[in-house]
Amino acid sequence: MKNKEAVLQVEGMDCPSCAITIEKSLSQARGVSNPAVNFVTGRASLEYNPNEIDISEIIKVVERAGYKAREFERGLKSGEERKIRKGWYLFVLGVALTIPIILIEFLFDFSGKTLLLFLLATPVQFVVGLPFYRRAYGALRSRTATVDTLVVLSTSAAYFYSLAVTFFISGSTFYEASAAIITTITLGMLLEDISCNRAGEAVRKLMGLVPKTARVIRQGEEQDIPVGHVLVGDIVVVRPGERIPADGVVTEGYSAVDESVITGESIWVEKGAGDEVIGATINRTGMLKFEAKKVGSDTALSQIIRLVEEAQGAKAPIQRIADRVVSYFVPGVLISALLAFSIWYFWLDATFLFALTVFVAMLVVACPCALGIATPTAVMVGMGKGAEHGVLVKSGRALETAYKVNAVVFDKTGTLTKGKPEVTDIIGVDNHDEKELLKFISIVEKSSEHPLGQAVVRRAEELEIDIPDADSFITIPGRGVRAQQGEVAISFGNRKLMEEDSIELSTVESEIGGLEEQGK
Repeated sequence: MKNKEAVLQVEGMDCPSCAITIEKSLSQARGVSNPAVNFVTGRASLEYNPNEIDISEIIKVVERAGYKAREFERGLKSGEERKIRKGWYLFVLGVALTIPIILIEFLFDFSGKTLLLFLLATPVQFVVGLPFYRRAYGALRSRTATVDTLVVLSTSAAYFYSLAVTFFISGSTFYEASAAIITTITLGMLLEDISCNRAGEAVRKLMGLVPKTARVIRQGEEQDIPVGHVLVGDIVVVRPGERIPADGVVTEGYSAVDESVITGESIWVEKGAGDEVIGATINRTGMLKFEAKKVGSDTALSQIIRLVEEAQGAKAPIQRIADRVVSYFVPGVLISALLAFSIWYFWLDATFLFALTVFVAMLVVACPCALGIATPTAVMVGMGKGAEHGVLVKSGRALETAYKVNAVVFDKTGTLTKGKPEVTDIIGVDNHDEKELLKFISIVEKSSEHPLGQAVVRRAEELEIDIPDADSFITIPGRGVRAQQGEVAISFGNRKLMEEDSIELSTVESEIGGLEEQGK
């Protein structure tokens, strides 16, 4: 049977080494191939053979490594906010206990001091530090070493040596060192979680474009239902100002639709019977009824979100290099720290206390979190910002090689716009000057939301033209508008409206044609 693809949402990762641990565990599982774990997105993608292993067994592999996992479903919260809240709780608890420990250690000297320090440091070590112990144990079961291994070894060495001093031997305690290390690294992990959560904001913004409910006609009546319950074939009703909840084909009505969120085109697109509409776009002027053709994960917006998520989750070549460095870095640090301890204690005859200090210091300062998080975070933020501006990046490799681009060719006049129409040319007919034309058109468009109408009004305001209110006006779908201001009848629209109102354009036909060729 052909391999299937799966994406898991993983919780509990605090550094790139965690992702490497999970990748190693998955790669060793039978029936699993090409596992890729992204620490920033918190997702693991892989291929698996359904005849050898199923999703529930794959999830158990991740759980045995010390992490939580579930099948990834778009639209469900991945636990970032809950994880950040828990991180804040642990950090505040750590600070509340660590500050008194440091103050007591360096400013006071009294009977029972070490016992009090023990009572204050123990919750920091085993409550605030519990996540480190859990992940270090998972790494040990996977026969690998992570940043959590470094933290657990260094703080445990300081804590248990201090424990021995408190109850069994004489010497100085290091409770303040173990507590400060755990609290400080907990803060670092919290800041990383916040950074990763912000990096995923672009996808959440895209998902926020989808309306929560849809108005469908069932059994001859209009019903408001959750957008996820819309079925292919449903007749959907969309009123002016509402977002279109699914992709489909118009069956009744006429309107102008703002498709800028999908196409980037600022000019509204007229829609009538037989025209296609795209989910998440905004119906602007009239009521539409359309038959749903694509719903849920099949809509155009969902496909865009999927592409962005896949691109953010894919590893750029430089990220693979960083991961490889991290995988060797942690064992290297452990060996170096043990070697330094041995040299100072056995060869240079330093005290055990001094040798232990060197050992703990090397483990702590060498944590390579920044090395592994910098690249994936940069890739995710870059792709997210691109998505916000309508630029979709296919992969991390494409983003990485983009700096080599020295020329971009666009094959269509008018492709590059500011997204905000402006009046560039005014051609008067029958002795009407520019200001007079702007005044009449602005009277019609004064309260309009149409991008072209707003452009005309802005130009009139720049020229300080007084714009009175229209006495009456009427919208002609697909053509434009007619208005009356005093004794003046105003028609503003396309060629069809001009022909209906017997407005002669032949004298300026050549000029109009020239402007059209320029994309105006």
